[in-house]
Amino acid sequence: MLAQGPPTPFARSARLTVDPQLLVLATLAMSLLLFVTDALRYDLIAALVVLVLGGTGTLDAREAFHGFADPAVVLIGSMYVFGWAVNRWGIADFVAQRLIAARDGREGPLVLKVTLVSGALSSVLSNTGIVATLIPVLSDTARRLALPASRLMMPLAFGSLLGGLLTLVGTSTNIAIDGVLVEHGHRGLGLFEFTHLGVVLLGFGALYFVWPGRRLLPRSRVDQSLTEHYQVPRFVTEVLVEPSSELVGSYVGDLELLSRSEVALLGIVRSGETGTLLAPGPSNQLAKGDVLIVQGEPGAIVRLRNELGLTARESVEVEGARLHSADVELVEAVVPAGSQLVGATLVDTDFRARTGINVLAIAKHGVVLPTAIGRTPLTVGDSLLVQGHRRDLERLRRSRELLVLDEVVSPRLGKNAWWTLLLLVGVLLTAALTKVPLAIAGMGGAVGLVLTGCVRPDEVRRAVDWSVLVLVGGMLALGTAFQKHGLDHEVAVHLLDLCRGTSNPQLLVGLFVVVTVLFTQLTSNVTAGVIMTPIALSVADGLGRDPMALVMAVLSGASLAFMSPVAHQANTMVVGPGDYRFKDFLRVGTPLTILLVAVEVVVLPLFWPMVPAG
Repeated sequence: MLAQGPPTPFARSARLTVDPQLLVLATLAMSLLLFVTDALRYDLIAALVVLVLGGTGTLDAREAFHGFADPAVVLIGSMYVFGWAVNRWGIADFVAQRLIAARDGREGPLVLKVTLVSGALSSVLSNTGIVATLIPVLSDTARRLALPASRLMMPLAFGSLLGGLLTLVGTSTNIAIDGVLVEHGHRGLGLFEFTHLGVVLLGFGALYFVWPGRRLLPRSRVDQSLTEHYQVPRFVTEVLVEPSSELVGSYVGDLELLSRSEVALLGIVRSGETGTLLAPGPSNQLAKGDVLIVQGEPGAIVRLRNELGLTARESVEVEGARLHSADVELVEAVVPAGSQLVGATLVDTDFRARTGINVLAIAKHGVVLPTAIGRTPLTVGDSLLVQGHRRDLERLRRSRELLVLDEVVSPRLGKNAWWTLLLLVGVLLTAALTKVPLAIAGMGGAVGLVLTGCVRPDEVRRAVDWSVLVLVGGMLALGTAFQKHGLDHEVAVHLLDLCRGTSNPQLLVGLFVVVTVLFTQLTSNVTAGVIMTPIALSVADGLGRDPMALVMAVLSGASLAFMSPVAHQANTMVVGPGDYRFKDFLRVGTPLTILLVAVEVVVLPLFWPMVPAG
């Protein structure tokens, strides 16, 4: 072994000289600022947290990256694979349509069923996956019953969030908090350990929407057509192909200028027996006298006319047979969580060439974008007005790249549906009845899905929402830094000083629920849970009390993300279909949050008494 000399000046300067507690707090403050301002993606923020903590020596390399190898991350990834299989083989659609099927137009019973069914399905599957599955079903139901979709979409999102409290695998936050408990030397949570709490909260949430909450739900468009809502006449124009135009005899597939100028060709109106040809393909040939229905920004269309010698015509009658026909449909679609379109633009992804679908307009948070449709980065919950042939729309629907909100066909269970259900039940029973760790059971079930052909190996990569795994792994590293440098104890001491003179369990539970709820609205539920759980454990330890009531206050509070459309992806995904505004979530979500916090203050000390530890 070589002898080591004295440290060099460079090595001494590279050592950490800043108080590690200050560095951890600064990292937390930085991440909070980035979360609140939505300046970066959540997974990128989490990766930066790991880099800062590891790069400054606050955590060593093993500690910094330990969160990515945590059993919680493995279990979350495994449950995403199950969610993919359940959706692929039509199980979720089959169950949802039969449970939610409305035999009459009564809104109250329908809203109640939506809340309870979304909650029940979210108890074992990803809540964002369930919301993605049910949005088209509820959109079709609202259209058939002439109900505003806004009366159904928010109960769907909120029900899915509450359903995540029914089992340990209901949300990634539950699993992450379980990982924090094990990391701190406490026993892990059982699969159904807090199911009774989840049933109570889901029940109160459903009752809230039966009467007071339903009165607060907005009434969005019901008679307004899609083209009116998306202001299509502002973007769609007719141009005439003159006999002298260089376009005469050209094939649509050769018109590179259309894609370069971001002008979409929606249809060709031709005299004679041919009539109107909508959503023309690359093999269609242009002739003199053709009237082209084009969509794009006014400036781009003017440039196109000037370069190609086209003559402007009056705006098209967008409600007639100009944009849709027996084979071509004009429908609404939503960008779901996990879509490859998230963070990309239509031009970057070559969307038109890949899918054969025209995008006529984009709306963000209910506001229709007037310009730069092809160059606008898409985010979860964006609504798109799309036009395409039925076969192309069906292919798009199966890919789940977008959620197509047209008529929903009653699904048939796919050939591997029963294998999927059998493996899912097997995972749950193994975790509930044996000592096999849930992460092992979950991964075994995911591997079983691949071996039985329910999920192809190449689909596993697409099934997993990697951004969530990175977020969980990064936030677990921040939680480790809190524990290593004693910040959880420091915060606990201040909280104990604040509560000195009282050991009222309701007060402590209420404090942790409220702080976690506020934390969740500003950042993410995973971040709130991972940061608040060590503090809850330290406060309980300082009081010499059993910590479960405070841990459950954190776990449940992290799911009460009702007051903002960006507090959770389930909320974001229903903004477009429900035509919601930010104020709608405040108006409907705030009373519900207050109600459920009050319920928790009462029931948590009853379910988990804060008795002396030991």
